[in-house]
Amino acid sequence: MERPTQPLRVLQLNSMFSGGGVDNQTLELSQALQERGHSITLAVAAGSRWEPRAQALRPGIRVESFPGKSPLRSALMRTVIRLLRRDRCQILHIHQGRDYWPGIIAAKLAFCSTRVVITRHLMTRPRGFSRRFLLRMAHILPVSQAVQRVLESELVGDHHRLHHVPGGIDIDRFKPLCQADGEAIRRHHHWSTEHVVFGVVGMYEPPRGKGQFEFLEAAVRVLKIHPNARFVLVGQGGLRSEIEQFLAREHITDRVTLTGFTENMPAVMSALDVLVHPTTGTEAFPLVILEAMASAKPVIASNLDGIPEQITEGQEGFLVPKTDVAALAERMSQLAADPGLRSRMGQQGHQLVSHCFTRHHLGENTERIYRAIL
Repeated sequence: MERPTQPLRVLQLNSMFSGGGVDNQTLELSQALQERGHSITLAVAAGSRWEPRAQALRPGIRVESFPGKSPLRSALMRTVIRLLRRDRCQILHIHQGRDYWPGIIAAKLAFCSTRVVITRHLMTRPRGFSRRFLLRMAHILPVSQAVQRVLESELVGDHHRLHHVPGGIDIDRFKPLCQADGEAIRRHHHWSTEHVVFGVVGMYEPPRGKGQFEFLEAAVRVLKIHPNARFVLVGQGGLRSEIEQFLAREHITDRVTLTGFTENMPAVMSALDVLVHPTTGTEAFPLVILEAMASAKPVIASNLDGIPEQITEGQEGFLVPKTDVAALAERMSQLAADPGLRSRMGQQGHQLVSHCFTRHHLGENTERIYRAIL
């Protein structure tokens, strides 16, 4: 058995790496474990949007790429087998659902006694084959208690192989005071200190995106009471044309900004006064909420799935029923009118993230699970 002080050899696997929350956590975990002295190799798909970000982690973390498309995922499996044998990895940690079984099969074919660990980032039910066999082949780390409850109700096998590990972020990137980049964003969009800026961060793909239409409907109501409010959608997607038509129809085009996709989230959070996350679908454990709270911004979010594990109603922000535009508008108006409340909630959110949801916590909790498995 490994002595607790000995470094671990871990292969992190992510075949998408296009810039979503799963990819963010893959990077954060890899860095957290490397900072704790472990030997980390990160395998990602060649040509993926965030491959350059992975390569920038060198030399502390070894990065290997493989063709994203190949018959029967053979390129992925060959790469995993080669890396497990080369580095004598004790842990193969898989992050994307489509990599579960190719990774598991590769670990078996490598004949290295490697333990397989999967982080489950989704609220959706596992499919039939996985429901019956996944828990027999891997230890699973649900990112929230809400995800764990889904897995406990669906997966056949030893539920002691489920280990709740919440996500974490690098709080050194997200500061509680307005930074120069955030001030530049506000100047660029002509947001003065008198404007209260509400923002939604996320893709807006059909049918409803991340609740952008609910947000905009609430904005129409808020503007009747608080004409100094401003609204921004950070992201992109197939609903842009419909969103622009809505803005024109409601005559609020000059009050709403569509920024497109950006990777500079610290600057975005610095520029906002309030983050709104009015999602209508499933949400396992959205990191954007942690990023806003780390930046000392209050949050208004839908009361569903893993979100209540991040926000206590009335402390770090407000929870509203999903699709309830009236409740959303009421809470937005309340924060628009009360800068003191915005400041108090923001500070409470910053303290919560600092104490519970940092990259350090993510690395520490995951290492504990690794050692228990070994």
